Amino acid sequence: MDELCVAFADGQALAMSGVGESVERSDNLAAFMEMARKTLGRVSNGHPNGPVFQRNRLQLGSAWATPGALHAALRETHPISVEAGFEGNPGVEGGEWRAADGGDDGLVHLRFLAGTEDLPLHIHEFSDRLIVVTSGMGLFHYMPDRSETRELRSIVVEPGDVLIFTRGLIHTFTAPISELTLLSYHSPFFELDDPRQFTIPKALRQREFEWAPSGVVRFRGENVLAVARMNDFAAAVR
Repeated sequence: MDELCVAFADGQALAMSGVGESVERSDNLAAFMEMARKTLGRVSNGHPNGPVFQRNRLQLGSAWATPGALHAALRETHPISVEAGFEGNPGVEGGEWRAADGGDDGLVHLRFLAGTEDLPLHIHEFSDRLIVVTSGMGLFHYMPDRSETRELRSIVVEPGDVLIFTRGLIHTFTAPISELTLLSYHSPFFELDDPRQFTIPKALRQREFEWAPSGVVRFRGENVLAVARMNDFAAAVR
């Protein structure tokens, strides 16, 4: 069985060529980067116009039996410096791996402390993302059509979920009751303190939208165009 592949919602799977039982643990970063490149390429090539979001599942073989084990193995075989304050939020820590083959992409370790709910809605204007949930549970919030419906959708995410989205998608994560850890693949990668890393859209900076952990989005200066409350988290995980 291949050690690392993504199962898509349409029933197809993208497995790693040449990645099998003989893979050494030290090759786990290269295997992850190869998987992410091919998977993100499949998604972005199929949707050239505007931001796209897909939710899929990670499948692992015997060397890395769980997403958490893969995450732990990456940190063991490729130690990185981890600091709190990712994207200005003290409840989120981050650290980075760069591509060993000199590529312009990279991988980021992220850990949200339980109770972290104030990372603002934002976009990545200059890079695409593939994010694997490796442990814990949280919520991913996104606006699939910000120009028309202004609808905020919220989904519960758990280990093994693969969230793929191209540049321009308004989104954020919250971790209301559980710690949440992620592996976030960036293509291309920008340093974590680079202003191109993320942007809060003009509409949000001007407070045309209201964002709060309760999940209400409103359009300022008019009647409410859309009110989309987040999933009731407690009910969703029962």
